[in-house]
This record gives sequence, structure tokens and C-alpha cells, in this order.
Amino acid sequence: MPYEQLQISTPSPVLSWANHPLGSQETKMAKNVASLPFVFKHVALMPDVHLGKGALVGSVIATKEAIMPAAVGVDVGCFAGDTLIPLVDGKSYKISDLANRSEEFIVYACDSTSKIVAAKATAKLTRKKANLIKVFLDNGEEIVCTPDHKFLLRDGTYEEAQNLQPETSLMPFYSKIDKDGYTLIVQPYSGRWQKAHWLVARSGLLGKVPAFKNQRTVIHHKNFEESDNRPDNLEFMGDREYSAYHRSLVERNQYFQSPEFELQRLNAIAQKAQTPEGYKYYAERGTLNILRYMQEQPEHFKQAVANNGKRGKQYLIAYNQSEKGRAKTKEIANRYYTCDICGAEIKSLIGLHNHKKNEHKCNHKVLQVVALDYQEDVYCLTVPEYNNFALKAGVFVHNCGMSAIKTPFTAAQLEGKLKQIRLDIEAAIPTGFNQNKEVEKAVTNWQQWSNFKNLHSGVQRLQGKAMNQMGSLGSGNHFLEVCLDTENQVWLMLHSGSRHIGNMLAQCHIGTAKELAKLADARLPDPDLAYFVAGTPQFAAYWHDLQWAQDYARFNRDVMMARFKRIVEKHLAGEKPIKPLLEVNCHHNYAEKEVHFGSDVYVTRKGAVRARVEDYGIIPGSMGAKSFIVKGKGNAESYCSCSHGAGRLMSRNKAKLNFTLDDLIEQTKGVECRKDGGVLDEIPGAYKPIDQVMANQADLVEVVATLKQVVCVKG
Repeated sequence: MPYEQLQISTPSPVLSWANHPLGSQETKMAKNVASLPFVFKHVALMPDVHLGKGALVGSVIATKEAIMPAAVGVDVGCFAGDTLIPLVDGKSYKISDLANRSEEFIVYACDSTSKIVAAKATAKLTRKKANLIKVFLDNGEEIVCTPDHKFLLRDGTYEEAQNLQPETSLMPFYSKIDKDGYTLIVQPYSGRWQKAHWLVARSGLLGKVPAFKNQRTVIHHKNFEESDNRPDNLEFMGDREYSAYHRSLVERNQYFQSPEFELQRLNAIAQKAQTPEGYKYYAERGTLNILRYMQEQPEHFKQAVANNGKRGKQYLIAYNQSEKGRAKTKEIANRYYTCDICGAEIKSLIGLHNHKKNEHKCNHKVLQVVALDYQEDVYCLTVPEYNNFALKAGVFVHNCGMSAIKTPFTAAQLEGKLKQIRLDIEAAIPTGFNQNKEVEKAVTNWQQWSNFKNLHSGVQRLQGKAMNQMGSLGSGNHFLEVCLDTENQVWLMLHSGSRHIGNMLAQCHIGTAKELAKLADARLPDPDLAYFVAGTPQFAAYWHDLQWAQDYARFNRDVMMARFKRIVEKHLAGEKPIKPLLEVNCHHNYAEKEVHFGSDVYVTRKGAVRARVEDYGIIPGSMGAKSFIVKGKGNAESYCSCSHGAGRLMSRNKAKLNFTLDDLIEQTKGVECRKDGGVLDEIPGAYKPIDQVMANQADLVEVVATLKQVVCVKG
């Protein structure tokens, strides 16, 4: 048997994958948790299990209608096969068909500022015979997915499908084909339509947008299919070069290149411009061209209009105050405009703006969510960086995200550069109690800041600190590492959490839970096992704040990884951005609502990682030992979980007493890292042997890659 049942007398059994006897304190802690009346079925202990607060680190606890804040800690899906995914080639494909592709494809994703971008993705089968629900939208679409798959809401947050309520507003995905055959996409942050080929270009998939001397930059579709916006079908050109190219294609239609046709074309344009309809058409067309020029070449536009208005200001004021000027203003204010979403005629541009805001909100809403009585194999996409993708149904959903990345670099490219890479990382990413001196744009644009005011009152003074710490490592066992796999491929790995704000949120709610337990005269085996009951305001407040902290932790890792990646690119690729070969991102110390053994339960993974079938995970060793990238096996008895590392063998104080700096230097030989007293408590000898830990969970995960660090930056 891969696990053993501990011989302790508790209402709920305790199953252990540790393969060694627990100490007396560890046994007591396991017994305390397993004695609680709301614990479901059994408690699972991972191979890295060791003492924690309230509950053992490395424990997985499923509960019914209750959750324990201290047991969670302070750190922090899928679709039926016929679900349609729109790609930038202008077509939509079944997600099951995409899973059979061996190459990447380009989807639409939404960034943290509610801006739609084009992004590379891959698809895979994620679960077999999964339970399903159906989400009905107010646009007539229906989406079949697993209950736990997260949907992107209009405010930039995520919610599991099973928790969506009627009238919930979702992030919208609107697309259409214009009269010239080009694909248009509505940008949720502005409500404006954008041509998809420029969306692809602005997403960086065509490289830097070039400037052509005395020409406007345009994008040419090589196969003349205007809806096919695959990057390899798009090419930058100057507008005159583009026109000349089209005129040169005589074989396509010789008549269109003849002088007679050109004369007729110019005469027709001139005649049309004389009519009221033609004048309006060319005026609107010219306005759109100017607006597009302003958007696509903002710096050139600013230079061109730098001194505009000085001469004309006095004449404009006089005109606006004249009878003719007032009449023109009145006429403009009473114009009608067509809503490009529903076709309604709306008076004034302000009225059109308010109409879209109030009537459409540029989003779809949920009508209802219904459980289905059958099971199917389900699929999902991996979309690095953005972690979401658009469905043909018109909404965005979270992807099965994975923080480590496999790069195309090799060990030979690192030679002679390790120390400078470490110094650059330490200069760019604050560690310990330090924070960023400046807050970068990606951080200030994070959508979840708008939700900060709804967090616990005890943290309201901390928003500035939370923003300054976004993109910082922290201390303890947190790290940034450059690693090599067994094929000498370079990996980047980091471990961090929700920083001070996550800790303070947890402490606020732990305090509330303890106060409630005291008022109720609850007899708990440990005060740190105080809990909230589902359906109460305190439970709802904690669950809300926990989800926010988990989102903060994920985005914190994303910000750090982006900086980390740029540093390595600078040293190994001359700052040229590289495409990761694989990306993995996973939480530990968190709770989620899941289905296990046919029941809805709250699963707390304290120092553990979710390991469903095909879930990617990271199991790091210590700063001088191996680490592992793994795939889950979906072991039901472990609640589909695995360890999040090797686990401590001794406390930090004991490590400092038992080891010397000479021991640290010896045990981290070959690793470019700090070798001083400040990291002595992180010495490899203070952790369990990672090979034994991995052997103990062979039934929980399979190893995808074995890594050995060559650079390590500790908090």
C-alpha cells in the first residue's frame, strides 16, 4: 500500500505518505485535526509533512460546510470536447481537435487591464469522465464545463462555474467581420472595435512595428484572406508600397490596373464626394484614418501637432461664440448615431456612450447554471502569461495554468555568467522585507486593486505597501533559481506567495475565528483550529479575501518571473525575448471548493499542491538539492494532491545550532548563491532527502523533469 493509516483513535482516519513515524507533536497535531466533526472522510498527509500552525504543513484536509483560516495558511477546469475556441485565423475549432495538434496556435486572451490580446496556446485532455455543469448566457449560448472551471468576470476577477449566479457579468468577447472582410474585436476596456490584425501586431507576435519613411504603416495579408490573422500570414508595409504592390498584381485582374479604370475610379470618387452621402462617408472615413494614425503612431502624432492651436485658438473661440458656431454645436449635439452592437439609433455621442454602458455593459450575463447527469472527457488550454482564453460563446475563461519555465537555452550558454546573473536578479527583485522603490505599470494596472476596498477593514491602510511589494520575493524558503535539467536545458523557477498583505489578511480572519470560538464557548483541541461555518457572513468575508490573496500571489509570481526572464534573456540572448518551451504555475497553502468521493467539500492544501490527472506541479528540494517538475496522477485518497517540496527535517533554530558556514559551503558546492549566516537555516541538511520524498509519492505524481539549480537567490 503506498500510504499507511496512522494508528490513532480519531473520528476520521489519517492516511500518511510520509513513510516514517510522526513525532509526538506531529501526531498530536494530526489527531487534533482528525477529531473535528466537520472533517470529511479522512486527513491526508504528504511525504514532506512537518510541524505547522494549527495543522501540519503537508496536510490535505477536506471539510463539509466549514473552513479553518489557520489551517489554510497565508500563501496561497475544463470543457467538453465540442466547445468551440476562436483562433486568429478567423475560424473556430473544437477544443478536442485542438488537443490533437502538436504545434501551438493563437487564441484571444484578456490581460490584467481588460485589453484583449493575441496569445500562443496549446491544448490537452485534462480529465476523463468528469462531472459536468451547463452555464446558460443571455446571448443564447450554452457552455458545458467542469464545476470548478473559472470564468473571467467583468471586474477582472475569476469565479468558478458552479458559483456563478444569475445576472453575473462576464468579461465579453465580441467579434464580427466588416464590409471589407476584416475581423473586428471589441476592446472591453474602451468599448471600441479594433481590427484583429493590428491586435495581433500590438500583442508583439510580429515583432517591433516598423516605421516607413513618409509612409503610414499598414499590414498586408499574404494570402489575401483578410480574416486570416495568423502571424505568418501578416506582413508590415508602407501604405504607398502596399498600394503599389496591389497594383502590380496584374494577373489577379488586369482591368483594375488599366488607366481607363483608374480615371473612372477617380471620377467616381469626386462625384460621390459632391453628394451629401458621399461627403459624410469620406468625412467619417478621414476621421477614422486620423484616429487610427493617432493610435498606431502616437509619438509621431505628438510631434506633428506639438504647436497646433496657438494661431487658431482666437479664431475658434470667436467661431464658437458666433451664431453660426452655436448652430453647428446644436446640430452636432442632436445627431443620431448607430449602436454597433444592437443597431439602435441613439442621440449624441454621449448618449451612445451611456447606451452601451447601461444596456450592454459590453458583457454577457449568466442566466442560470444547471448540473448535468452525465460525464465526459474534458479538455483545456495552456496560455502562458495571460492564463485565460476566449470561447466562441463570447466569454473568457481561466486556463489550466502552471512558477517555472523551461527555456530554449542550454548549459553552455551560462558559462562564466552565473555570478552576474545572480547579482542582477538581486538588484531587480527585492528580497526579505524589502520592496520595490518604484511601482511598474503592470502592477498599477492590476484589475484586483479595485476590489481592495472590499477586503477586511484591518488591511485597508496597507494598499500602498501591497502595491510596493508586488513583484518581490519575501523571505524564509522563498527563492529564485536558474536550474538545469538532465538534458542540460535551462529552467527558471521561483517560489513566493502573497507577501505581507496575505499574512495580514490571514491574521485578521484567524483573530475573528478565535473570537467567535470564544463567544460560542467552543471546545477546540487547539485554538488555531477555530473555524468559520459556511453560510455565515464571516465565512463569506474570509472566502472572498482568500481568493483575492491567491490572485495576488499568482500575479506577484508573474511580475517576478517576467523580470527574471528579462535578466536571463539579457545575458543569454542579447535581450531578445524568447518563447518558453513549458510554463508551470501552482499554488500551495490555499483552499478550493471541489468534488471528492461524490461530495462537495472545501479542500485545504497546507504546504501541498493539487495533482489531478495531467495537472503540472513543482516539487522543489533545498538550495543544494534536486527539484522536480511533475504531472499529477489524480490519486483519490490524497484528494488529488502531492507535496510542495522536501519538507523541513529540523526547525530553523535547530539548523543554526547544528550546522556551520563550512557545512553550508560544502552542501551548496556548484551553486552560485549566498553562503553566509543569513541563509544558514536554509541549508540542504535542514530538509528531508528529496529523493526519498519523491519515492514516497510515486503513486501521486509522475516526474516530467529533474532539475539541479546552478543559481539560487534566497529571500
